[in-house]
Amino acid sequence: LPSPVLPPAIHLSTFRFHTTYSHSIHLSTSQRIWRTLAIMSSTAEVFAAMKEAVVGDGGKALHRKFKGTVTFTVGGKLYSLDLSSPSNCDVSEGDAFDGKADLQVICSEEVMGKMIRKEVQPQQAFMKGMLKIKGKMSLAMKLTSVMAATRKKLPSSKL
Repeated sequence: LPSPVLPPAIHLSTFRFHTTYSHSIHLSTSQRIWRTLAIMSSTAEVFAAMKEAVVGDGGKALHRKFKGTVTFTVGGKLYSLDLSSPSNCDVSEGDAFDGKADLQVICSEEVMGKMIRKEVQPQQAFMKGMLKIKGKMSLAMKLTSVMAATRKKLPSSKL
């Protein structure tokens, strides 16, 4: 495709957005399928990394910042994060709190990937309607610290 000629008044970040947007429209069906498969497999890896981040001293440090329980619904799959006590920090698949978590986070696999890759902050995703939150908003504001700890445990090739 020929590159568009932009008037000087348009900011460079606007140009990047339009370029990215138009590029995603022109993906072939097979490219979309591979992209979806990559996102789905990486979601399990994200929560495995989150589990590594919350055990031991890392879990105690996170517990000081984030005291509570979270249920993540990512692409229809449930994951539970328990940082309610420093001795029992854990991440598990399924709803470990029987619907009584302090915070419920609902998003797609793509949005979770964007948050992990720092393409969007959890607060921005919520404001844009990409992320749904139910429960204690004070905990929702601290999701960035959980994402940062998770990001440190992921292999750099997954970011």
